[in-house]
Amino acid sequence: MPHYPDMTTYAYATSDQEMLNVGWLAPDCAYRTGIVDDRVIDALKALSSAYDNQTRGVHDCEFCSTERPVILGGPAYDTQVWLGSAEIRAQDAAGTVYSAPNLVIHYITEHRYCPPVEFCRAVVRTAGMDTTNELTLAD
Repeated sequence: MPHYPDMTTYAYATSDQEMLNVGWLAPDCAYRTGIVDDRVIDALKALSSAYDNQTRGVHDCEFCSTERPVILGGPAYDTQVWLGSAEIRAQDAAGTVYSAPNLVIHYITEHRYCPPVEFCRAVVRTAGMDTTNELTLAD
């Protein structure tokens, strides 16, 4: 999978919509680590079944030997979602759209990746979850 630094202009595929990259990681490029609020992970799982920009190929995790991670996702967390061949998109209140490979869930839960707080807020907002309490992101 290509590497795009967080918060740079989306460039993975052709799109009429302006977006920012988040979570396009590569082993030879440093990334922020930390603990991510469970609401962010739940929101990503809820959004994961949308399969934005579904591709024909599959990207395995380049940080571990896990082959094609699978999660229970979707609004009821009861849909089997294979990670590595689609994107998750989220929009913040100001209209900024973020695009992350759906492997971002695996990166957060297994490799301690800590996405930018703006993306985390947008994911929780897009999933329709409570945003009245500040999200917890810790190093």
